[in-house]
Amino acid sequence: MSMKKIFLLFFLFNISILFSQSKSNLVGSGFGLGTYIGNFPSQTTLGTKLLYEMNSPFSFFDKIQFHFSAAQKVEKFLPGSYNYDHYSYFLSLGTSGLFRQFLNENFYFQEGLGIIYLNDRSFDDIDIWNFGAILNLLVGTEINKNIDLSLHLDYGLTFNNTNVSYTLIMILVSYKF
Repeated sequence: MSMKKIFLLFFLFNISILFSQSKSNLVGSGFGLGTYIGNFPSQTTLGTKLLYEMNSPFSFFDKIQFHFSAAQKVEKFLPGSYNYDHYSYFLSLGTSGLFRQFLNENFYFQEGLGIIYLNDRSFDDIDIWNFGAILNLLVGTEINKNIDLSLHLDYGLTFNNTNVSYTLIMILVSYKF
């Protein structure tokens, strides 16, 4: 069994156990700009993030977050830039433990630390999976009882193979249910 399949099975098994124990859930999506660097020059990227967040069953984190991030070289989205056969991109799966501090009754600050599994597609002949760590920082406000709007920063760093790192700064909208 390949390493990808083992990681995916482990990830899905943990999600199913934790989902059954949580009573407060949140889903969110974000969109923004960032950088992507590895064994190549730094590139500006346009990225997105999808996340699922819930109360942590562990006492040392306030919340647990499962996330999927993707980013691609920004030139792909600019008009008139169709002279490339391949625009570099990455895909990332991860989980983070989060801490949240309320600044007042409407604003909060959240930070997290976790692990990622990142697919580096920096060149058309590269398709490499890397393990690494992720740091999340967020400043948010509650728009109403169920919807939050926040400014979100992700910094991901991988430790093996192509040693890719990325930064994404995005606007994130989340819904609590």
